[in-house]
Amino acid sequence: MKKLFCRLLILFLLVFATMIIIILIPLPPNSYHLAIIDKHKRLENTEAPRIVLAGGSNLAFGIDSELIQDALDIPVINTGLQAGFGLGRMLDDLAPFFGPGDILVIVPEYQHFDSDWNGDEAAYNLICDARQYRLLVNPPLYGFPSGISSYLRSKVSAMIPGPPAPLAYTRDGFNGYGDYVKHLGVENQKFVSLEPLKTLERQYLEQFFRLVDTFAMRGIRVLISYPSYEESPFLASETFIHELDEAFKDRAVTVISNPQDYAFSRSYFYDTSYHLNAEGRELRTTRLIRDLERYYQGGSTDRTP
Repeated sequence: MKKLFCRLLILFLLVFATMIIIILIPLPPNSYHLAIIDKHKRLENTEAPRIVLAGGSNLAFGIDSELIQDALDIPVINTGLQAGFGLGRMLDDLAPFFGPGDILVIVPEYQHFDSDWNGDEAAYNLICDARQYRLLVNPPLYGFPSGISSYLRSKVSAMIPGPPAPLAYTRDGFNGYGDYVKHLGVENQKFVSLEPLKTLERQYLEQFFRLVDTFAMRGIRVLISYPSYEESPFLASETFIHELDEAFKDRAVTVISNPQDYAFSRSYFYDTSYHLNAEGRELRTTRLIRDLERYYQGGSTDRTP
């Protein structure tokens, strides 16, 4: 029995050591996920008050922050990167950078609140690749063990040499505001529309509200807007989206936008139901500016067009 225990212990230590080695192997410096480091630096180097846009790649690929900054005369930082990090994890990551006077505009992907959301598995890309280990002190364990095993497989696959993908997302595709711009001017790619959203996950929603409350107690103004979304899956998910919108209003969260204003035809999307091309990005940014101006002019939550 003692020998068996020792062998199992050695095996465990070898597996654990291998995992640590794989995790610590740095990504190529131009890897997409490492753009979060640049976004952190902009947050550190920009004084409050600021507008901080928080969400996934619907923001990264769908906003012209410079246009918002010029229209409202306030610094704008787009922190959007990837929805797979998980909404709570993204906000946990950004929380230390916020201060009184900041305006946090949260623009979540709808799937974050769907009962089929498989949760935070890509959070390990944020925690390990970008070395944001401080996030490990905050439970839950991000889909452990499936999340970490999925991350390790992707990391090993990335080590295998292969031809460069011509349309790969890269760190240098972001501009100084945090907007992804490398795809602008590239022709739309073929993609499969997202499936209809099913059931609103109330427990996740309540966790989100509690997090929003902590920001409000710190003197941070929290506003909710909606993501750009392809019209076809939007219409197939109208019941879900309406229920989510009503839940926000019932909780007295300041929602500045109408979700239907951000449902666009397929021709405006680059390569997913969330990623806008240049024309869609301009249209979506103009509508967000309108919503923000309406909020500034009276602090009103009246969202009638």
